[in-house]
This record gives sequence, C-alpha cells and structure tokens, in this order.
Amino acid sequence: MSKGKQILTVALPPALLAVLLSLIYLLPMNTQLQESAISPALPYGTELPGWYGEKEQASPEERGTLAADTIFSKGAYRRCYSNSGANSPFVGQSTNTAGVQCYGPQVSVSIVYSGSDMNSSIHRPERCLPAQGHQELRGKDCPLKLSNGKSITFRRLQSFTLPKVKGDQPLQHIHYYVFIGTDRICHSHMSRTLYDIWDRVAKGRTQRWAYLQVGSYWGGNSGITEAEAEAALQDLIADLTVQQINWQAIKN
Repeated sequence: MSKGKQILTVALPPALLAVLLSLIYLLPMNTQLQESAISPALPYGTELPGWYGEKEQASPEERGTLAADTIFSKGAYRRCYSNSGANSPFVGQSTNTAGVQCYGPQVSVSIVYSGSDMNSSIHRPERCLPAQGHQELRGKDCPLKLSNGKSITFRRLQSFTLPKVKGDQPLQHIHYYVFIGTDRICHSHMSRTLYDIWDRVAKGRTQRWAYLQVGSYWGGNSGITEAEAEAALQDLIADLTVQQINWQAIKN
C-alpha cells in the first residue's frame, strides 16, 4: 500500500466522524420535552369507578437509581362497591371511604416518567426486580383488551419472593408493564430506545416516556389464587388505561 493510501485509510474514520457530528447542527431541534400521553394524575379514593385507590410514595431506593428529574406516580387498588343501599349502585363519585367495601386482591400501579437524559432514565423491570428480591423471572408478550375496545400488548413477568418468616411459602408475583411515549405505545425496551434515538436524531424531538407497571401477588399465606390475582390485574388495566391515556395522541 502506498504512503498516500495509508494516510487516507488512517484519516478517513476521524474525518467521517467529524462530518457526521457536524450534521447534528443541521437537524431540526425542539428543546422542549414532549410529554407522555399517559397522565400522572392517578385516580385515588373512588375516582375510578368500581375501584378504591390509595396513594403511595416512591421508595428512596427507587428514586436513587434514576435521574433527579424522574417523576413517579404510585397507587394501590382494590375492587370496591357501595353498601349504602341495596339498590344504590357504586358510581365512583365520592372520595369518602364511608360506605365503601373493598374486596379481592390488591393491585399495585406505578407510572414512572423519564427525564431528558436517556442514559439515566427509566428501564425495564427485569433489571431492577432481582435487586428487590424477585427470583426466576419468566416473561412473555401478552395482548390485553381494554374496556374501550382497544388493545395493548404488555410484557408479562412472573416471579417469586422468599418468605420473611421461616416455614412460610414463597409469594408468587405477576407484573405487567408497557412504555408510553408522546404518540406511541410499545412493550419492548429495545423498541422504545430505538424510537427515542430516531426522534432525537431525525426529528430533533425529546419525548418523556412513561413506564406503566401493574402488579399483584398470590400464593404464600395470602389466601389468593393465581386466577384471582390475574383477573384483578387485567380488569384494572382495562379500566385504568382508558381513563389515563390520551388516545387521540396515540398513532400506533
């Protein structure tokens, strides 16, 4: 190889990189963070008809793993009905717990909103659940039909945690999660990342992705069966997502 070709071979990669980097300044740029299509205002009390919700706080461990501008919304839900009269159906208007009976498995809901830094933003639960004591995670894609007739494909995980009291049985867990952006929904962390990169590079847009996780448990000493936990999860997802998501913004 001639000396000229050797110089060209060595110099080409840095030169090519410089050209690509310079193109960034020619791309469209919207510095404003585009909000997720799911609302952070979870319904509490009896605001979601047929359910009673209690607000929960994110733990220091949850906040410590993510960027400072990450936003959390958390709640615990159980099915409920009004016992104020035999012919008085529960309509979900009152925030007073008097006269409301709760029953069935508890369902936990978390909505975590990313900040502007994708590297310290939200991540899939397969990464953080083991650190919380969950073992043998098994996952699959699961399409769920909503109460408005639409459907969302969630990622469904199963796991178990060891009992704190010797002699007790392990507690079984079911988790459903999905990512919701400004105008699309996806259950794959890889797809979400690729969409995010494409939006930043090609459109100059930074969108705030939200991570929705809905979970419950069964077995152990809970007295709850897998079928009961699964039914409660799917019913809450069907009702909650219709109310929380701005469906007019969703393109896929």
